Amino acid sequence: MGVLAAPLIFCFAAAPANAQVNGSVDVESDYRLRGYSLSAGHPVATAQIGYDDDSGVYLNLSATGEIGRDDPLFLGVQGNIGYARRLNAALSIDGGIARSQYRSPDRGSRSHNYTEIYLGLASGPFSARVYYSPDYDRADASSLYAEVEATFRPAAHWRVNGHLGSQVYLATPMQYQASYAARYDWRLGVARELGSFDLHAALSGGGPAKDYYSGSFHGKVALTAGASWSF
Repeated sequence: MGVLAAPLIFCFAAAPANAQVNGSVDVESDYRLRGYSLSAGHPVATAQIGYDDDSGVYLNLSATGEIGRDDPLFLGVQGNIGYARRLNAALSIDGGIARSQYRSPDRGSRSHNYTEIYLGLASGPFSARVYYSPDYDRADASSLYAEVEATFRPAAHWRVNGHLGSQVYLATPMQYQASYAARYDWRLGVARELGSFDLHAALSGGGPAKDYYSGSFHGKVALTAGASWSF
């Protein structure tokens, strides 16, 4: 499970049979999203709560804080509302709108605040989703992000997940175009389920540029680990 991907918000599913409230608490060694660290390489804790209605409407909200320092630092929140529907026995579709607001963990990094509209398809272990943002990190910068994922269960209580993503900017101010080149990211993860608990690890990376935080550049390839409790 990715740092945000699963707790958050963006899971593919058909409309549930019964309305239900769900939640999770997740601890990660680093808070990584689309090839970047949003916690400057420090561990974080994320609390998420969601509601799935039997009509297919779902809502989610999560809050994340950095815990790898003397005084815990609140990083931000992410929330969305969407609708999921099963088209047939093998294919489901979902779409919605999400808002993310994350502060910078240090003075050398910028905040991440943006709205996205998304649409996705899922079939068996495979899923794909496209996100459009009119204000990705800047009010005057729009972007498209596309991702494909696959999740397999090679043995009981084990999950293996793969992710590929790419982001392109549709409109940016001329003075910022050099830093808004097309990007890609990838992730390979494995998880062990222990009842309502989950232990997981992931190797992720991206490009083409390096990540920048805490006053220096960092490579994007990173090995992260974490644990989560679902309820």
